[in-house]
Amino acid sequence: MNFNLLTTVFLASMTLGALHALPAIAGQDGSALMDPNEQESGSVRPDIRMKEQILACENNENSGPARVLVNVKGMQDQKGNVRIQVYGDDPEQFLQTGAKLLRIDVPAEKKMKICVTFPSPGDYAIVVLHDRDADGRADILSEGFGFSRNPALLFSAPDHDEVVIRVAGGVTEINVTLKYLMDSNKRGRKGRRRR
Repeated sequence: MNFNLLTTVFLASMTLGALHALPAIAGQDGSALMDPNEQESGSVRPDIRMKEQILACENNENSGPARVLVNVKGMQDQKGNVRIQVYGDDPEQFLQTGAKLLRIDVPAEKKMKICVTFPSPGDYAIVVLHDRDADGRADILSEGFGFSRNPALLFSAPDHDEVVIRVAGGVTEINVTLKYLMDSNKRGRKGRRRR
């Protein structure tokens, strides 16, 4: 996949750990909990009941808290973590340092479904990053990224209005397809041919 220089510079400069998060909702519904080891940085991790949370997300019928079931597509491998970052309805705050509302890290798996519980219904923008080396930093050359509503990435990061979604009470299901600048599978095949 070819990206222009501006997109590459933007995404290379975006670090996963640079932003502060508000505490996630924690409760009987299996929502994300604050990681006690990372409270100062605002990092959150999924509660140990993530599988139950996903099931609740999949079975919920427009009742209960506002949730989004994120189906992550296009994973090149199962290395590292997948991170979800959530931004609010203010276009000026989208992708700005200190502006994210929530961050969740989960170990990468072949089929990724992540259930995110929101503090209230509203308009939100979701960023998904495949942090392959689990170092908390985005590496545009080897790691995947995607946004809610899967906008085309041409000259820069997408605008807020291209990615914002409406989250109501109950469950909203979305697909986010990851994009990688370099296809590690193709690199591996080329390397094997040279031997």
